Amino acid sequence: MKKVMACILVFLVVGSLVACAGHSTQSMRENIMESEAENAEEIPSANEKNDEGMMPLTDVEVSDRSATVYYAGENFVKSVFAVGSNMLYVCGIKADKDYFLGYMQKEEDVFQEFSIEMDECMRAFNMAVDGQGRCHILWMSVEEFEAGDQSVDRITYEKSCITIVNNKGEIEGEIDVTDLFSSGYNRPFCFVVDREGNYYFESGKEIVQILNDGTQGTVIVCDGWIEGIGMGKSGAVYCAYQKENGERKLGRLEENSLYTYELQLPQSDAAYAGIYAGTDSELLIFNKESGAFAFDESQIEERVSETELPVKGTEIVGYGILSDGRICMMKQEDENTVFYYVPSGR
Repeated sequence: MKKVMACILVFLVVGSLVACAGHSTQSMRENIMESEAENAEEIPSANEKNDEGMMPLTDVEVSDRSATVYYAGENFVKSVFAVGSNMLYVCGIKADKDYFLGYMQKEEDVFQEFSIEMDECMRAFNMAVDGQGRCHILWMSVEEFEAGDQSVDRITYEKSCITIVNNKGEIEGEIDVTDLFSSGYNRPFCFVVDREGNYYFESGKEIVQILNDGTQGTVIVCDGWIEGIGMGKSGAVYCAYQKENGERKLGRLEENSLYTYELQLPQSDAAYAGIYAGTDSELLIFNKESGAFAFDESQIEERVSETELPVKGTEIVGYGILSDGRICMMKQEDENTVFYYVPSGR
């Protein structure tokens, strides 16, 4: 074993190598999802269940404070970014090509580094943050691959696991999911954990559940390409997907099926990959081009318009919504990293 502060070497190349085959527009969808897949969901949880068997929500104070925070630490290039509860997590590459995992609380300006004992061949590909501020990291094995004049990592699927890190950078557990991904599922773009510790990821038009013991659970088929998965204030799991005709829809996972709402999500050049628990609503949905929307009882309401976004589109290299209802957007340019906090909850 070797201590590795791991991350993705060349994310876009890896994604193209492991993409699902199928629909003629799938490669375009994957390119969008590659940049959109910041699965950092607001998923409240606690140590004890209520009478209904669900983990109780923790009351939080909604914030209407806008903020801009300039990063004061060592320069890095982000590979994977996750936001949830009051925490921000990152896997990045430093200027000297060293890799690091870092965490910090909202509005802080320096990531505290933490390390995970992992085989040298393992890389972090997804992060999700729960309501306790714990980060769930999906790791997969890779091998070096020459792509033109670049040496990049290609996923081998020989080993896959999920590590759980608390908000102090301490490892709380590890779940082996090798059998699941070695059986044919590709590296997911969307990744979320529910209150019971079960995970969900997309595989083309399917949502696949991983039970908290690492075994495969329910597989639910969708009638479009899945772009985002998240959890609502009630604890239900939702997905956003794009149909063959280009319409973007919202669905809610039920026991063995998907309930699709009649409403259509506003059209946008970006995917609706950001789905989070709302403060006054069931969901807050974020789109890098169109802004933020609140969803409740089959109604959708604009909360942050396109013109109100301080950065948008490809300028946003990472994002998520905190439990106080604020969008946190990360921008990196000219060796500078900036975090923008924009209220969207009430």
